Amino acid sequence: MAIIAPVKNGELLDISATNNTESSSATNSSDSLDKEAFLSLLVAQMQYQDPLEPTSNTEYISQFATFSQLEATQNLQSTVVQQFGNELVGKNVIMKVTSNITGETTMKTGKVDYVTYENEKTYLYINGKPYSIEDLDTVVTDEYMESVLNAQSQTAAETVAEETNSSTAAESAKETV
Repeated sequence: MAIIAPVKNGELLDISATNNTESSSATNSSDSLDKEAFLSLLVAQMQYQDPLEPTSNTEYISQFATFSQLEATQNLQSTVVQQFGNELVGKNVIMKVTSNITGETTMKTGKVDYVTYENEKTYLYINGKPYSIEDLDTVVTDEYMESVLNAQSQTAAETVAEETNSSTAAESAKETV
């Protein structure tokens, strides 16, 4: 992680005194550098270097190589996430979804119907609804999913039976009075 500070007339500005609502143009929402920000920093570094002790070309090349390697790694990660999303089509998944409004976390289950890519994000469509791949909790087999659904239906049936028995007992008690 690099430390980013504004430079004006070759001097670092004191950022502790600036308003927190200001944002640096060299950062994006994930606090990472993009190509434009890197090139801006490189130009500023070259522009304000000490003329008596200039930075060597090998240092610039080293910085650029490091940035290029980081960018390649990020591109590879994006490709791997997309490929992983494609491999999930037709598989049963459990999604851990947090509501933006209430903050409540719920579990959604189902089979992945298809995958889309929007704004460099991967979305899994389950029962016609999109879910971010970041919400993926578990990939399960068909047998496991069947056993979970059977357990849920059995629990629901037992609950209905208990409610029916308790209401029948209450009616019997009323009739005896």
